[in-house]
Amino acid sequence: MGDIGTDGQEINAKLFKIYVGSSSNEWKFLQNARINISHPIFREPTTSGGVLTFTGATDNTITGSFIFSRDEWTTSIVAGVTNTSGFRDLLVQSTTTGEVPEKSWIVKFTDVSAVSTGTTLTFTRCKLSTTEISKSTEGGVKVDVTIVCPVEPSSG
Repeated sequence: MGDIGTDGQEINAKLFKIYVGSSSNEWKFLQNARINISHPIFREPTTSGGVLTFTGATDNTITGSFIFSRDEWTTSIVAGVTNTSGFRDLLVQSTTTGEVPEKSWIVKFTDVSAVSTGTTLTFTRCKLSTTEISKSTEGGVKVDVTIVCPVEPSSG
């Protein structure tokens, strides 16, 4: 078990919830939720035969799968055009900048007693990079997503 808790405490997480925009707008990854907090390390050989390492920029991703239980393509979690969080709205490119919208994504790990949240990671300036929609043999529709988060998460 990794030490991801605050104050050096380990967390035996029972629940792993992911929210878009704020913690009141819950989207659950129902399958295969993964968070990759990454800092690429580059190796550079030296003239003395050794190697120096350099740390690259933050390269975080959140990936996982949703199971459609309603139309998540156009769902507005919060009323108002600027706050919509359906897949279509998170993937549409601005006609001015060519960029997809940035959102905050919040990850909460709730302890095994399901009483308190042990760790909350808030990723800002995240962009939905890919959405792969597939029809499973069981009759459900599954959506695999990749969210790119270029800023260090804050924790609480």
